[in-house]
Amino acid sequence: METVCSMLVGVACGVVGCYVVLRRMALIGDALSHAVLPGVVIALLVTRSSGIVGLLLGALLAGLVTAVLVNLVSRFSRTKEDSSIGIVFTALFAVGIILISAMPRAVHFDLKCFLFGDPLAVGTADLILMAVVCPAVLLIVTFLYHPLKLASFDPVVAAAMGVPVMGLHYLLMGMLSATVVAGLKTTGVVLVVALIITPASAAYLLSNRLWLMMLLAGSFGAFSALAGMTLSFVTNWPSGATMVVFATAIFVAAMLLSPSQGVITSFIRRVRVRRHMESEDVLKGLYHSSAASGEWCGVEHVATAARMEPARVGSIAKQMVREGLIEAEAGKLALTSAGWDRAVEMVRAHRLWESYLSEEANVAPEDVHEEAERLEHAHELADEVDQTLGHPQLDPHGEVIPQKTEPL
Repeated sequence: METVCSMLVGVACGVVGCYVVLRRMALIGDALSHAVLPGVVIALLVTRSSGIVGLLLGALLAGLVTAVLVNLVSRFSRTKEDSSIGIVFTALFAVGIILISAMPRAVHFDLKCFLFGDPLAVGTADLILMAVVCPAVLLIVTFLYHPLKLASFDPVVAAAMGVPVMGLHYLLMGMLSATVVAGLKTTGVVLVVALIITPASAAYLLSNRLWLMMLLAGSFGAFSALAGMTLSFVTNWPSGATMVVFATAIFVAAMLLSPSQGVITSFIRRVRVRRHMESEDVLKGLYHSSAASGEWCGVEHVATAARMEPARVGSIAKQMVREGLIEAEAGKLALTSAGWDRAVEMVRAHRLWESYLSEEANVAPEDVHEEAERLEHAHELADEVDQTLGHPQLDPHGEVIPQKTEPL
């Protein structure tokens, strides 16, 4: 029962968390998880019991009050939204603590359970609550998918199209409050924020489609709950903290290995781009060296022309030999026919960019070379630059610009 309830909490937190992450509401999500305390305590005082329905209604009310107060403080004062969130949630949390201290002894409230959770105390009523909250969240985000999507990415356009942006905002706050209350016994308010933000952030790194992001976030939340509960039973570790550790591990893996935004994949991409640029520099250096001293050139001569270390030129040349762009023999290099064409393409792009910088950007001729060294690697734009300049024949230094079909 505890594991099933925790997995439902993970799914609901992950799905709602997607909108929290997209709308950059992580701070208000944290604030809301603490600000529900006075609502929960007032519900206990009114009902004189810890019935889950009363707690849910109290938390929903507190969540909506928090959202309204944050909006009012930021709108009618010079205080920015993040400061308003800090003011409102700390004030409400303080009110909750005062109410707890004034609570009659007949009403029991376990603050430790509220803060850190106690999955072993999960009962049938809690499971029923999650069996209601989780499907309700999924149904709402399914039926309101397009309005929520539009309001999350561009609220101005959404409002112009008649989408009730503020109404959706308060609806999201209500879903967030319900999810927080549902996860109280599983993780507590301190750690439930991690289950809301962390799986959604991991999914955000892996997808640029909202529906897939929600699917991944819900799956990550459910897996974190399952793995955390399983490991906590085996090791006797705190289950809420163990769930968050698994969620964080998933985020770290996504941060490192995401195909589009991962740290490792980005590093590999940068290395490949750098090697590609160095290969083109070697081709251009060998082109200039060949034009000056014949077909075969020493590695040191090419390194000087390419402004690279000879050892680096030798390392790159090995790969270029396998690509059929360079021939190597006894410490000397020569361009193949394919390599010659590529080198001419680089020289053409370099001289066109020099002409563009001189004529269109008003850069002094003596200053265009270094900038053209960087821009020449975007040689796919050379034809467009050539057309813009009216097919020039000479660069600012009087050098002939090779034509695309007439390599020098």
